[in-house]
Amino acid sequence: MESSWEEVEARELRRRHADWDFIKRLPPRLRAALIYYIETGDLRRAQWISGLDLDHFRDLMRRARIPVVN
Repeated sequence: MESSWEEVEARELRRRHADWDFIKRLPPRLRAALIYYIETGDLRRAQWISGLDLDHFRDLMRRARIPVVN
């Protein structure tokens, strides 16, 4: 499936602003969830992967400096 220009731009913003050192130090499940979010922008599925409730997952995203791009 081909990505739209907006999806590609949003993914690049998330990749560029993410604190990769912080993300790499996380347990595998949380790291996988954040990487999934960075690559897809699918907040609900990434939150489900993490096993955290939405508020805690959004807090984790803030600590990882991942922007929410709509």
